[in-house]
Amino acid sequence: MRSRLALVLIALSLGAPALAQEPGTDFPRRLVVTVVTRNDQGNVYCAIWRGPRGFPTERQRAVSHTRDRTIVGRRAQCVFFGLPPGEYAVAAFHDENGNDDLDQGAFGVPTEGTGASNDARGFMGPPPYEGARFQLTGAPVHRLTIRMFY
Repeated sequence: MRSRLALVLIALSLGAPALAQEPGTDFPRRLVVTVVTRNDQGNVYCAIWRGPRGFPTERQRAVSHTRDRTIVGRRAQCVFFGLPPGEYAVAAFHDENGNDDLDQGAFGVPTEGTGASNDARGFMGPPPYEGARFQLTGAPVHRLTIRMFY
C-alpha cells in the first residue's frame, strides 16, 4: 500500500495526469462514460471534477482523467474507478488527429469535438459546471453518455 502511494505521489510531483484508481479500492464503484464522436479517428480524453473549480479547462484540478484510444462505431468509453458518491461533472474532447491536444482555431474556439456530462453547452465559451453536474450514487456502476459538439 505504501509503495503504491509513493508511486502516485511521484507521478503527481512530475506533473503526470492523475490516473483512474484501480478496482479493489475503498470505493469499488465504476463510472462508465460513453462518448459519441463523428468518426473513429484519434482518441477521446475525459476528465472528471468534483466541484466547479477549474471545470472544464484546468485538467490539473480534475479528480481524475483517462483516455480511450479505441473508437469503434463512433463510440469511445472512459471508465473511472473508485469514486465516492457525490456531485461530479465530466468533460471530454475528441482528439481526431491524435496529437494529444485539443486543437483550437481563431479566438481559442476548438476545432475538434468537445462535450460535457448532461450534454451541457456554454454560450460563447465552455459549459458551466452547473449544467454538467450530476450525482454519483452508491450503485456499483453508473453510466452516462456524452455527445461531442464540433
